Formats: sequence, C-alpha cells, structure tokens
Amino acid sequence: MAQFSDFLTRFRPASVPGSAAAAAVPADKAAALAAELDPVLELLASTDQRCAGVIAAAEQEAARLMSEAAQKAAGITALGSRQADEARKTAAAEVMALAGARQSQLLQAADEAVRARALPAETDVLALIDQAIEFVKSVP
Repeated sequence: MAQFSDFLTRFRPASVPGSAAAAAVPADKAAALAAELDPVLELLASTDQRCAGVIAAAEQEAARLMSEAAQKAAGITALGSRQADEARKTAAAEVMALAGARQSQLLQAADEAVRARALPAETDVLALIDQAIEFVKSVP
C-alpha cells in the first residue's frame, strides 16, 4: 500500500527549477519495490511451505515422544508401587517372625523360672495350715 509521502512525491517537479526541460512521469517507488521483491517472495513461498511441513512433523514427533515418556513413567510408577508393597510385606513378615521368636524365648524363660522355683517344704505348708486354722477360730 502506498504511503501518503509516496503520493505527494508524484506531484513534485520532474526537474530542478531552472530552464525548461522535458516533462517526466514521477517514479512509482512502491511498484518498483514490489516488482523487485515479488520474484524473491515467490521463491520463499515454497520454502515457507516446506518449513510448515517440517514444523508439523516435529510437533507430531514431539507428541509421540511425550506419549511414550508418559507410558514409561506410568510403568515405572506401577513397578515402584508393586515393589514397595512387596517390601512392606517382607518387612512385616520379618518383624512378625522376630516378635514370634522373642515371644517363644520369653515363654520358655518364664517356664524355666517357674520350674526352677523351689516348692515349699512340707513343714512350711503345715505351719501355714495351722496359722489359717488359728485365724479362722479367732474370727467371731
């Protein structure tokens, strides 16, 4: 689109003031620039189309790679979750086994302590019976 200054330059005198000269047609700079640039821009149009194709292919490849990465991440997450569950179960089984072993040790120690304790002598038992009888008789 021609600018206003281009429009005004058409009405400038064709020659410098002075003696009369042959009349001339003012130059159309916009048309001259368009005529000069149009072939170059036409050559670039095919390059622009090829660039758009390359960009579209790159976007498709990026989307495919993102999809693959998301699938791999989901697989890794699922595997990690399964491994964590298995580790928790293994740890719980080990703790329960240790607790069971400790319980067995404590029960055995208690049983041994009971067996190791000496029974009261017969004279001691008779003395306690006598004391109980005396107590019962003393109760009104």
